[in-house]
Amino acid sequence: MIIREGVEVTSITLDGYEFQIPEGFSEFLLREGDWQVGEEVEVIDREEILSKYDREVFVENGKLHTRMILKRK
Repeated sequence: MIIREGVEVTSITLDGYEFQIPEGFSEFLLREGDWQVGEEVEVIDREEILSKYDREVFVENGKLHTRMILKRK
């Protein structure tokens, strides 16, 4: 997956699971508006947001799932 000229992503890792990026996926995301190139990116405090959830990553029937449950106050 080419993000911008000169940078190519070939795989991603999520909680220890590595996935190969299929050819054409970057173009698909760009076409759908999910992938932005050359635009200012909103900065969020990832740790603050994730601290409000219990997160579990697991494989079931050969598929990777992420379960996020909002913590009660």
